Amino acid sequence: MAILRNSVDQRKFNTEAHLPYELRLKDLEMAMQDVYDFFFDVNSHLADKGLQRLDDMLRPAIMSGVLSDMLTASLAKHSRVLTENQYFNGHPDLIVQGIYPGNAVKAGDDGVEVKTTRKAGGAVDTHGARNQWMCVCVRCR
Repeated sequence: MAILRNSVDQRKFNTEAHLPYELRLKDLEMAMQDVYDFFFDVNSHLADKGLQRLDDMLRPAIMSGVLSDMLTASLAKHSRVLTENQYFNGHPDLIVQGIYPGNAVKAGDDGVEVKTTRKAGGAVDTHGARNQWMCVCVRCR
């Protein structure tokens, strides 16, 4: 089974979007491409071994968590001012670097929560109403 390498379709981006914390559409594009490249590499290796694709092995909720964590890490890498929240399961996932001691906060105000979903409209469980920035990525099959 041949594994195809996906690439980000820049035409799907809202070029009129006003992003917070110096985020650029290019940061989002590079983070998404990092995830595509990871799955291409892993799935190619699995296919060579006669195994199913990673995204077919994982349950949807686990896949959603893996994707959110990967996008968070990659956005932090490409962002000018955001970094990963070092507090385990802290909120938000990305915080402004240097605002919180040790770049860790249980529940902070300055940053971006990252979510993924399979729902076409982008609906996600926010675990309570908050005044927050969210990055919601809808994954299609």
